[in-house]
Amino acid sequence: MTTCFVATLAQHVLVDAEDETQPRRLGEPMLYDLYEDMRGRLGRDVPIDSRTVRPATNDEMDLWNWHHEITAHERR
Repeated sequence: MTTCFVATLAQHVLVDAEDETQPRRLGEPMLYDLYEDMRGRLGRDVPIDSRTVRPATNDEMDLWNWHHEITAHERR
């Protein structure tokens, strides 16, 4: 399993994928959720265009994990 970086021009997510066909398919619903506020402001759907799909670096994985730990801590 490989952790992959899937990104539009403005947002990104990390997904665990077993092969090269999975990252985009797994990442796009997560990216769609990140664009919820923009859809609300614009009053219409926003297409998700994954421009970058590649293995994530160790620094990206560390930042991703740190962000989710801090977010979980703040919700308590």
